[in-house]
Amino acid sequence: MKTIVFGDIHGRRIWKDIMKIEYDADRYVFLGDYVGTHDRNMTSEQQIDNLIDLFNWADEMNKYTPGRVILLRGNHDMQHLGYPWARCSGLDWHVQSEMMKIKDRFLNATQWVYVDGNIVYSHAGLSEVWMERNELTDPIQVNDLEPSKVFGFSPCKLSDYYGDSVTQPPTWIRPWGLFQNAFGDYTYIVGHTTYSHVTYVKEEMINGYMESYADSDCPLDEEVIQRMKEANDIIVCDTLGSGEYLIVEDGKISVGKIEC
Repeated sequence: MKTIVFGDIHGRRIWKDIMKIEYDADRYVFLGDYVGTHDRNMTSEQQIDNLIDLFNWADEMNKYTPGRVILLRGNHDMQHLGYPWARCSGLDWHVQSEMMKIKDRFLNATQWVYVDGNIVYSHAGLSEVWMERNELTDPIQVNDLEPSKVFGFSPCKLSDYYGDSVTQPPTWIRPWGLFQNAFGDYTYIVGHTTYSHVTYVKEEMINGYMESYADSDCPLDEEVIQRMKEANDIIVCDTLGSGEYLIVEDGKISVGKIEC
């Protein structure tokens, strides 16, 4: 089984170029944020046209092989569907107007999470705190929830303007919060937080901790390192801007790359 994973599109058409290479994959997973560009040269019309192209392509693929294309929801998508609890940066009123016209199609075509064995795909990840607050015991149950304020930004402290709090929902939580409080014994593949390259969060955190002590007389806390090693594997691939995407095949995860 070969799965191709696309990070946040934000209006980019690069997914079409990747498809020319990865045309024979068994499954394609898109991690959300199809609109809400930061590119000043990209128009509202281009974002919507790209989204419609993606939906049409997904419909055609799924018509012959149901479930071959999985489309997940991102925070920028939800805000452009007019939900006040999803308001974040980069709101484009024209995109919102056009998204409202296809709201039912969007919601019918998308879901919050996708679970494949021990891998949970979502826009940002599932924290244990958020799951408990919503009385959920299985990641797949998240897809039963209708869009509501439980998916809105919810900091556990007023100073959290970025999304690091473990209270954040699966469209908002950042890698550091997820690393501290990931739900269950799963590997998480997420987008949402832009990196220049596909990033293994556990490795980044351990290396960062060790580097912080490199020039210090204080000894490393081996218990802290051990807890980090025992934490969930989290892979962030909001990297389409650099042409990177993920390939998950027979339990192995690798990085694909295309010239932008």
